[in-house]
Amino acid sequence: MLTRSLGYSLVTGLALAAAVSAYAADAPLRILYLTKSQGFEHSVVAEKDGKPSWSGVALTKLAEEMGAELTCTKDASVVNAENLKKYDLVVFYTQGDLTQSSKDGGAPMGPSGEADLLAWIRAGGRYLGFHSASDTFHGPEGGPVTPYLDMVGGEFNGHGAQFVGAVKVVDPTHPAMAHIPQDWAVKEEWYTFKSFNTKTMHVLALMDAGDERAKQEMYNTPSYPIIWCSEYGAGRVLLNGMGHREDLWLNAAFKQSIVDAIHWLMADGPAQAEPNFDQVVPESAP
Repeated sequence: MLTRSLGYSLVTGLALAAAVSAYAADAPLRILYLTKSQGFEHSVVAEKDGKPSWSGVALTKLAEEMGAELTCTKDASVVNAENLKKYDLVVFYTQGDLTQSSKDGGAPMGPSGEADLLAWIRAGGRYLGFHSASDTFHGPEGGPVTPYLDMVGGEFNGHGAQFVGAVKVVDPTHPAMAHIPQDWAVKEEWYTFKSFNTKTMHVLALMDAGDERAKQEMYNTPSYPIIWCSEYGAGRVLLNGMGHREDLWLNAAFKQSIVDAIHWLMADGPAQAEPNFDQVVPESAP
């Protein structure tokens, strides 16, 4: 698959940096955004009264600024070998077993959909996951990690009450971290994870629970990965564990982080994604 470089420029102050497309008018970046939820549907991906979801509106605006074409859907059947040829980047804000029916009305993924997606990424596709993308395609309890979650790099393991945590950038030289503030204080529903793929993941930022460690036992651990990336065959993968709260999708730094993530995902050249878990994650983190 031919990858394409994406240029962007900064606007003044703390406003979102608008992306400037490096594509010709007849070859825009083509993005598929899937939000099918088998069980719990997050408010930011809910479509009500025929209106697009909160996150869909935010990503559509970003896509327009980037000169990209964004397709928002809850129809997981579009993830198949033939249809994926239409896209350069696939974005998941999904939940559960996508091959099953769901209350949100999204059509189920076909039996080969997961394998088709992974093959597409290995062949050079680009994948961006938000929040509950790590709560997708779980295997049996106690069983091996599913191929999908092995690709994502970590598996949802629960969350507590929302609180203000600190996002600590551990690789400030990485393009995807270009504009995320160090010790970025964010109120969020913070996922905890298990089954980290330490052999492949390049940790970009940790979540530091700070004083919340004394209030919620599940967060009484060392700081752990919340944003990471990896190479997957000839493809690239980035998981941002944030994105639960609606107000976060209005946050300039969060929106800029999406632009930067897409810039890195679609770029050519060295990926800067060497595994670094053992070097940057404190011992005894989950």
